[in-house]
Amino acid sequence: MKRILLANFHESPENLHFELALIRAVRKIKGLALDIIHDFDSSYDFIGESTPPGGKRLKYSGLGSLWRACRAGCGLMVLLDFPKRDRCAPAFIRLAREIPAAKKIFVANHLIPMPGQNLTADLARRLKALSGVDAGFMLEADDRRLWAEMGLSGARLLTRGYASDCVYYSPVKAPHGDYVFSAGSAGRDFGALAAGVKRAGLGLKVFSDSKPKKIPTGIEFLPLSKNLPNLKPAAASSRAVVVPVTDSYLNESAGNSIVFLGMALGRPVLTKRTSYMKRFIQDGKNGFLYTSLTPGSIARGLSRILALSPAGLNKLGAAARRTILQKASLDRFCQQFLTRFAKNKNTFII
Repeated sequence: MKRILLANFHESPENLHFELALIRAVRKIKGLALDIIHDFDSSYDFIGESTPPGGKRLKYSGLGSLWRACRAGCGLMVLLDFPKRDRCAPAFIRLAREIPAAKKIFVANHLIPMPGQNLTADLARRLKALSGVDAGFMLEADDRRLWAEMGLSGARLLTRGYASDCVYYSPVKAPHGDYVFSAGSAGRDFGALAAGVKRAGLGLKVFSDSKPKKIPTGIEFLPLSKNLPNLKPAAASSRAVVVPVTDSYLNESAGNSIVFLGMALGRPVLTKRTSYMKRFIQDGKNGFLYTSLTPGSIARGLSRILALSPAGLNKLGAAARRTILQKASLDRFCQQFLTRFAKNKNTFII
């Protein structure tokens, strides 16, 4: 039996999605057992919970709980992101640098923290703590130079794309409302979105922790972090998912988490045309793109969506979900990860 230890110290919905996807992947491979040590104060029960196959899910409560998680030894240790809370910094550093494993792999599920944002990441820079891992994955939009400061560079630094939990974000049978769904904060202009949605004759629901100083009339504006359980139902029941990224925002992948969850749900998506988004969206076939963000471009994009027949809408939604399953599925990443590092191997290899 090959034993895997997942250290999931960064509390976030995305990291629970990763945890559950890894559990599903481990269950499909004979001879693997999984232990998880985590530092979650919230249950996120709306996402779900599952017992790791052949192992346990332990709440981190100090170095004692860490030793209990590690006492059986492990063939593969997976470090998922940098801990969010300072109390886990000693455990993370010890896992990366001291506690033995046949292979240690770091997986970034978020962008690298900047100096001063995260104590563990700052310590990892100072100690070059990731020099103790065999390999590590960074998100493709990140800067390789920042990872070198952690001790992770060259052939050991691997790249992965952002991925969505397509099991959780599965299409639901629900009537579609007369509103547009949007969420997020980076590079967004909800004012332009609101004006375009109004021209199209639709309502608008926005989930964001970056509240505008003045909320345009007609917007139902909800704080994102306090409404996570409502995110999926609101997106699934929308007429369309729109991510209003401004022309001046330089990150070409901005909004991908919302775009991907919308596509996974089989909803028509409208977002900014960038080289990154064109890898996933074929305009008019599995989603829609605008070139420049204006109320007019939003209204025109929504008009194209509203013109679709029920059959055309179903066809586009199926194509959208198929794209995410093929190119940005969290389950697919975890399956490929285990195939590479664990499946049918006497030893774990890079």
